[in-house]
Amino acid sequence: MQIASLLLSRCCCFLRCPLSAFRLLILSALVLPSALAAQVKQSHDIISFRLHDTYLIMVQAKVNGTGPFIFLLDTGSTHTVIDPGLARQLQAPVIGEASLVTVSDVRKDRLARLREIRVGDSGVSELGAIIDRMDEIKLRAPGIRGVLGEDFLSEFDFLIDYHARTLRFDGEAPAGERCRIETIGRFRDMPTTNRLLIDADLRDVSRGTVQLQLDTAARLPELFPVRPGTSLSQPWAGSMAFSSGLNGSRIHPHTTIRVGTTLVSDQDVVQSRRGVAFDAVGLLPTSIFHSIYISHSGGFVILNPTN
Repeated sequence: MQIASLLLSRCCCFLRCPLSAFRLLILSALVLPSALAAQVKQSHDIISFRLHDTYLIMVQAKVNGTGPFIFLLDTGSTHTVIDPGLARQLQAPVIGEASLVTVSDVRKDRLARLREIRVGDSGVSELGAIIDRMDEIKLRAPGIRGVLGEDFLSEFDFLIDYHARTLRFDGEAPAGERCRIETIGRFRDMPTTNRLLIDADLRDVSRGTVQLQLDTAARLPELFPVRPGTSLSQPWAGSMAFSSGLNGSRIHPHTTIRVGTTLVSDQDVVQSRRGVAFDAVGLLPTSIFHSIYISHSGGFVILNPTN
């Protein structure tokens, strides 16, 4: 019997926090009857995607040879999720359960075995998927049947082009500055896996560099409440911050974000006031860049590549 400790991104419930798409934590042990030996099929696909609400990447995926079904591509979710209706349709066998913790409750959800999931000709077989109703995210993205998380995405290097609305799997790395990413974080002195953590400098907001989760499902840059040992300045000190009126959050307007030598100006950075415990200081949306190349194999990203 295998016991895995998992963190399925997210810190707050979607209906209470309009900034990111899917907000759940998996904190307790996940018990599997046997290890799933994932196998990967790679190709040089160029996949068109639909961009919903200017930032959510919706792709068509085939699961166990059926579909296609609409999935949200989410680098902030450590694991893939499917809704109960799709699990029933697929007759996907349940191989364990997971405890999901949100800001409002704790609930048990099942883990299903997927024989294969593919986007174009790129696929992963023998993948475990969390079964969850995803009521909150479906309010913002009607029609989705699941979330492609980092357990799937980490098997590939890929380029997201927001202008062309295309996703290119496993092509050559484009030209541009390579910024390091960390795929393992820390939460309560335990390692968290399937992460995309990157150093960024938020001018006039942070005191130096902070580590953010690179997130395809975040609407705006977001900073979590100050924790001991972080370098964030107090978010509500000074004239830069004003209240957004939602959940007591604050907004730092017209902020310049620097990652490596790449500068993105005039960003509204949300400072949450929730009591969040997380392995990153905040979220960095990928949609603030024109395009982004994510190399899981090389441990780097290229922001706004030149070709």
